[in-house]
Amino acid sequence: MIHVRLFCGGGFSTSLLARKMTDYAAAQGIDATVDAQGVMTISTASVEQLSELDCALLCPQVGFEANNYFPKFEKAGVPCAVIDMRDYGMVDGAKVMQTALDMIEAAKNK
Repeated sequence: MIHVRLFCGGGFSTSLLARKMTDYAAAQGIDATVDAQGVMTISTASVEQLSELDCALLCPQVGFEANNYFPKFEKAGVPCAVIDMRDYGMVDGAKVMQTALDMIEAAKNK
């Protein structure tokens, strides 16, 4: 099972995107959990808690803070990126999930 977490400002769109990503993964036969949390939870999470994730994606509206969070994910060994604004706006669950899967695969091959 893989676990992808979306970090956002707490909007409805992110929950919808998480659901579409989960649906895409299921259609591909991939056992995945995708959930969403507010970006502020990164600050309070321990490195051990973050290390339980396979991939972390920041929503575009909080992407300007990415440099504050990337070091913590790097320390946890979790690939992290900002979701493409177009993919987020189009709520393209398939594309965002594929991005997460590619990130997970690249991290394994390091």
